[in-house]
Amino acid sequence: MRRFITLAVLLSLVAAVAATAQVRGKGRIQGTVVDQETGKPIAGAKVTVAIAGGSTQPIVAKTDAKGRWSALGLVNGTWNVDIEAVGYATSQGTVAVSELQMIPPIKTALTPVKVQEVPASTAVQGPIPEEVRAAVTKAQELLVPQAGDMIPSADPSQPSKNVTAEDVKANGKQAAQLLEGALPQIPSDTPELQTVRMQVMQVLAQAYYKSGNVQKAIENLEKVYADDSSNTGVALLLVNLYLEAERLADGKAIIEQLPAGTITDPTVYLNVGILFMNNNSVADALTYFEKAVALDATRAEAFYYRGLANLQLKKMDAAKADLQKVVALAPDSSEGRDAKQLLASFN
Repeated sequence: MRRFITLAVLLSLVAAVAATAQVRGKGRIQGTVVDQETGKPIAGAKVTVAIAGGSTQPIVAKTDAKGRWSALGLVNGTWNVDIEAVGYATSQGTVAVSELQMIPPIKTALTPVKVQEVPASTAVQGPIPEEVRAAVTKAQELLVPQAGDMIPSADPSQPSKNVTAEDVKANGKQAAQLLEGALPQIPSDTPELQTVRMQVMQVLAQAYYKSGNVQKAIENLEKVYADDSSNTGVALLLVNLYLEAERLADGKAIIEQLPAGTITDPTVYLNVGILFMNNNSVADALTYFEKAVALDATRAEAFYYRGLANLQLKKMDAAKADLQKVVALAPDSSEGRDAKQLLASFN
C-alpha cells in the first residue's frame, strides 16, 4: 500500500487560513529526503512523480545538497511519488494534488539498508549445515543492490544493467525463499545458535520488506524483538515498520518502553507525530512534536509541525509563537514560507 508521511488532513485547514496562497496555473509539490537514522539530508535521490492511472510522462527530479526536491506543472489528481537512493529502501507514496491548494511539504525519511553478517559455523558451538550458510550468503548478496545501481554485465561486450525497483522486489522475494528454507535447519539448542537464528530472522525481515511484504517483515522482526527486547536497534526498526503499516498504537507502545535517551534523532518523533495527525489524533501528535522540539530546538520543521498541531487544536497563541519561531530559524525554507502565509492570516 502506498503511503506518504504527509499532513494531508490539514489541507482544508491550510486552504482556509491561506486562501490567497494559491498556486498560479499549475499544481506543485515539494519535499525533502533525509536519512531515517541520522536525519541528515540525502543528496542525489531520484524522485519520480507520475499521475496514478495516467499515461503522461513522469516527472523525474533529483534532490539537492539539502535533500530538497520539487515537481511543477501538475494537474489535479492523485500522483504517485517514488523515491530511490543508493543504500536505502525505496519509498513509494501518493499525494493528492490540487491546482488551487497549497500542499504542505512532504518529508520522506529513507531507511538505510544494512546487510547483517551471519557468523560462520566456526564462531559458534554446534553444527550449521554448509547449505544453510550458502543459502544465507546468497540471500544477503541478493539484498545488496539498490534501485538505480549499475551492475556490470558478465559479458564485457554487453552494457551494464540498471537495477530497477522491480528488480529489488524480485531479489527480496528470492532472498526470503532462501532464508525460509534455511531457518528450520538452524538448531537453537545453545544460546550461540539461537543468536544465529535471530540474526537470520532479522535478515529475513529485511528480505520481506524489500519484497513489498511489510506484514511478513513485521512478523519476523517481532520474533527478534521478543527474543531480546533490549536491542534498541531492532526496536526502532520495528517502530518504523509499525508506523509504515499504520499500527500507531503498537509503535507508540515500543517508543514508550525505550530507555531515556535512546532516540536522539527528532525525525523519529516527527514521523510519529505526523502519522498521528493524519489519523486525526492531534493531541497525540502534539506530544511527539513537543519531544522533537525538546531534542533539537534549532530545527525549524519541528516548530512548524507543532505549530500546525496547535493551530488545529485552536491554541492560537501557541501556534503563532511556533510559526514565528519557524520564520526566525528558516525564513527562506518551504516551512518558513508557509509559516509567513499562515501568520498573515492571523491578522
